[in-house]
Amino acid sequence: MAKAKKYYLCQECGYKSVNWMGKCSNCGSWDSFEEVIEDKSKNKNNKYDLEREEKEPQPITKISSVKRQRYQTNITELDRVLGGGIVSGSLILLGGAPGIGKSTLILQVASLFSQKYGKTLYLSGEESASQLKMRAERLNCMEENLNILDERDYMVLENHISKNQDYSLIVVDSIQTVHIPELDAAPGNLTQIKEVTNRLVKLAKTTGIPVVLIGHVTKEGELAGPRVLEHLVDTVLQFEGDNYHMYRMLRAKKNRFGSTNEIGVFEMKENGINEVANPSSFFINERSADVSGSIITPALEGSRVLLVEVQSLVTEAAFPSPQRLAKGVDYKRLSLLLAVLEKRLGANFKEHDVNLNITGGLNVEEPGLDLAIIAAVVSSYKDISLDNDLAVIGEVGLGGEVRAVGQIEKRINELKKLSFKKVIIPAANAKKIAFDPEIKIDAVKDIAEFVKIILK
Repeated sequence: MAKAKKYYLCQECGYKSVNWMGKCSNCGSWDSFEEVIEDKSKNKNNKYDLEREEKEPQPITKISSVKRQRYQTNITELDRVLGGGIVSGSLILLGGAPGIGKSTLILQVASLFSQKYGKTLYLSGEESASQLKMRAERLNCMEENLNILDERDYMVLENHISKNQDYSLIVVDSIQTVHIPELDAAPGNLTQIKEVTNRLVKLAKTTGIPVVLIGHVTKEGELAGPRVLEHLVDTVLQFEGDNYHMYRMLRAKKNRFGSTNEIGVFEMKENGINEVANPSSFFINERSADVSGSIITPALEGSRVLLVEVQSLVTEAAFPSPQRLAKGVDYKRLSLLLAVLEKRLGANFKEHDVNLNITGGLNVEEPGLDLAIIAAVVSSYKDISLDNDLAVIGEVGLGGEVRAVGQIEKRINELKKLSFKKVIIPAANAKKIAFDPEIKIDAVKDIAEFVKIILK
């Protein structure tokens, strides 16, 4: 008789260990290991059937293409992030911090779907049907075709769908609360999440009904069970923002049917989540005039240009070791650019604290932000305010050279829309730009030339 095998499984990432560990060596989560006993005797008769496998490899040129239908949600910012709308038969995972607005957004989407494409089903494992109705009344989502099922047993959902396949959309809120009673594991357990998600994938692919899952996040802001969920679903959306502010950002971390570089901007109001038509003006409309350490830059987020304000505050160090704090930008990037300023221009930040902030709660990763960071730091260091109608864009190398950035004409056009009169760009980009009477364009080759222009 085969002996049962015992091991420990991390409930966050699925890492296996022979011994119990307090901290997972793979994902770093604490107290996430649970004991698993695997009885191999149950599988001793499960032999691979060679006669059952009848498929043969096909040349890729002979495989027929299948065009999947896209359903537009009528929420432009969401459709942008999804790549044009929700694809039929796809599985979408939406994650975000508690209270960020995940359920509110998806309830609005389900309501719009029910108006345009027919019946939708909202499976709620966290709220009762009466609670959802109260929210729907507040959001003006009272649609006859919007159906609510407050149930945590996945088999109830599967049995219902087998008899009713005329739904246009299925929402599961949340995936951590749904379970299969036959499995010997608690709801939210890695085993339950994996099995339920696998069955939902099969349900979506066989019926063609798109399924949206709402997922919890860890303390670090990552989706709970990321190694399991992110690999099984087609699209992973992350809802970001501060609960104390009204703005929200939606990003795609994974998208099999579109780009992962797009960003959607929303505004939280009493009647729900509304999309922001002009995000550029939204992020810079509270900018103060004649204040040092502030500059505007046209940042590229996917296919759109966003005008963001970069702020810096350079003060005398309060402790023997100077602080480097950055919000919206990796602080290592700030330290790198400070080192370039010290080496190439002779600036001294060894006795100064340097703080950097991207307003609006945005996280900007593109290298074209470098020149704006240097402008904000130098402006605060010298305590000289920069012109309010000035914007800068460019990547900075370790030698102090200013490198070219992509889609420069698109960035300049966005600046012109909001009445900016001056822009400083890399010299390599200026060669491709024609003269424009509406905006003054200065080209720079290195940061020494750049600093002379902004401080004159």
